[in-house]
Amino acid sequence: MAYITSWYWNKGDFRKVNEDSFTLQRVRARKKELIFAAVCDGIGGLRAGECASGLVAEQLTEWFYREGFWKMRSLFWTKRMKKRAFDALLDMQEKLERCEREEKICSGTTVTMVFVRGRRFVLVHLGDSRAYQLCRKRCLNREKQTGTRQLSQDHEEGGVLRRCVGAFGLEVPQLYTGTLGDGDMLLLCTDGFYKKAPPDFFRICLYEEREAGQLYRRLKGIGSFLTAQGEKDNMTAVLIGYEKEESVWKKNEKSVKNIF
Repeated sequence: MAYITSWYWNKGDFRKVNEDSFTLQRVRARKKELIFAAVCDGIGGLRAGECASGLVAEQLTEWFYREGFWKMRSLFWTKRMKKRAFDALLDMQEKLERCEREEKICSGTTVTMVFVRGRRFVLVHLGDSRAYQLCRKRCLNREKQTGTRQLSQDHEEGGVLRRCVGAFGLEVPQLYTGTLGDGDMLLLCTDGFYKKAPPDFFRICLYEEREAGQLYRRLKGIGSFLTAQGEKDNMTAVLIGYEKEESVWKKNEKSVKNIF
């Protein structure tokens, strides 16, 4: 299997601090690559949103190397990861509640994280950040034909966030297991990165690129476009692309022929 990853993180032109945090980890084990990624958006209406998102992203990264990494190597890893990831969020909730009791600081953050092994992935989600699957081949959705699938649910009602880690108490997160096709991409992003984006915008901008530097420039270009559209929020995006090993060999062979 071959993966390509990229990320974009920007506080924007209108915010003093960036309340978004993210983590992107790639580990090789037994000739297989395991990927863990998460984006967290601190709740702006509460104090220290950047501290809450930063704490959760840091603690989840430590948990991944301490425990999650080993669970992903097991045979029935998708079922085990759902349970263990929820337990990790419970631990994050306890830490933020302790901070509220001892430091009198009420804070919270959204969490959207994904675990990828081979073609399979597990999504764990709380809040109004989003996870998209960008399909190279157009797929049939309920209403129209599109190559962009929103995997995450928006946990908000009337513009008010209903689920997060921290302030409102932890509820059961959305748990989703999916499969990647050849050339598909997973995009995790905070609400500042998607609110003003047109339908199917991300797939159109990103699906042709298969090089990390080019993908970063595309993500940066998307951020600049959204800012020009009036977006004032922080922006964070993490991109994970998947291709079969045979596809990579064919591309390398074609590039060598072009050289000679």
